[in-house]
Amino acid sequence: MRGVVERKLLAVVAADMVGFSRLIEDDEINLLSRQKNQLNTIIKPEIENFNGKIIKTTGDGFLAIFPSALDAVQSSISIQNRIYENELDNANDKRIRFRIGIHVGDVVLDDGDIFGNTVNIASRLESIADAGNICITNDVYQSIKNLRPLDIENIGEQFLKNISQKVQVYKINIFEGDIKKIQENHLLTEANQETRFCSSFDGTIIAYASIGKGTPFLKAPNFVSSLEHDWRNPMWTHMYRFLAKEYTLYRFDQRGNGLSDLDPENINFESFVKDMEAVVNNSQINKFPIFGISQGCSVSIAYAHKYPEKVTHLILVGGYARGRAKRGNSDYKEKFELEKNMILNGWENENPAFRQFFSSTMIPDGTKEQMNSFNNVMKVSTSAKNAVKIISANDQIDVSELLPKLNIPTIIFHIKNDARVPISESKFMAANIKNSKFVPLNGNNHVILENDEGWPIFQEELKNFLN
Repeated sequence: MRGVVERKLLAVVAADMVGFSRLIEDDEINLLSRQKNQLNTIIKPEIENFNGKIIKTTGDGFLAIFPSALDAVQSSISIQNRIYENELDNANDKRIRFRIGIHVGDVVLDDGDIFGNTVNIASRLESIADAGNICITNDVYQSIKNLRPLDIENIGEQFLKNISQKVQVYKINIFEGDIKKIQENHLLTEANQETRFCSSFDGTIIAYASIGKGTPFLKAPNFVSSLEHDWRNPMWTHMYRFLAKEYTLYRFDQRGNGLSDLDPENINFESFVKDMEAVVNNSQINKFPIFGISQGCSVSIAYAHKYPEKVTHLILVGGYARGRAKRGNSDYKEKFELEKNMILNGWENENPAFRQFFSSTMIPDGTKEQMNSFNNVMKVSTSAKNAVKIISANDQIDVSELLPKLNIPTIIFHIKNDARVPISESKFMAANIKNSKFVPLNGNNHVILENDEGWPIFQEELKNFLN
């Protein structure tokens, strides 16, 4: 029998564990044991101490309600403090951290669950909170702004995924000094990045993240990406950690991928470039290098041509100015139809056999761990329908006429036996971008892996180039 439907004014707390997928892959038994212990000894008692109630727990978080915003905030601060202290003995990349979002408003209670826009906003707020910190709306802030001592930062109006209007957001910083020390002295993970959302030219919401310290450094998206799940993919973690040591690394999920809108109206090259414009404008960065891999090279070139005053350097890896349909290959249509059918018939299957084809062309020299990780990230990053649209859009790219017009310091890397994009395409770019430097690397992969012979060469060349 269904319970009575009620409407109440309540504060809603939404919490989510940062990097749950990566942590559980690493040590499932230990993580679940620690998680259960924290739920029973920290989270539940602290919620009850402040008159709250857990509505439901998920695999990696919880949803709770409180009679007042003050109770919700005080409970959340206590939870974050105690979990932080409880995890100090673990390495930075092994620690459990929660993001928390709090909003207050009308809530519909029905049969033990809660519904309404208040719940949606709290849940979306959680996604932009820093690890170990709390994001609140203006309604919550007005109730607790005189609470002392609190480090509350106004981060302005923010786009929240699937929320039509911008929301005024404040951030409650907890152990901020200690968190910064962790970022400086330990392995960086997705727990150390700040995630934000912006609106592109057609209303598509684009997710982007920043991590590290120093001057800004922008990475263009590639075929599939996930701001969170890429951190469990050994194809990328070495690259991100290397760049974030010296720079503030900005990267974003292209439309149809990861945390960005998964059902955009447009998926084409022009929209990819405009998405980069939206990220740059929203993050308010200026004077930065752009790092492009594969199709990201074309996007980087188009953006740099349009905004040369903003771009200091171009770093292009395994890329092209001409998509497959523009290279004069007589067998292109046949190859595209083959890939299209493989994607539509196998991309979303639990069995990774079809996705393994793409892994084998991307990283043929990759380890089993790297292959398996890329197989998994492809599936969680985007749908089969979007994957076909993205590949089709990439194949039609042609920015070759822009190459001679660039007057920006450019370095071009390409692995010699790249099976995904022939090295001739990078040579074509090098021949047409004046004063560009071309660096061939030994190997067969499309992406530079940590175990590749070319990885230390890439690091050294990049340092010298940017200095």
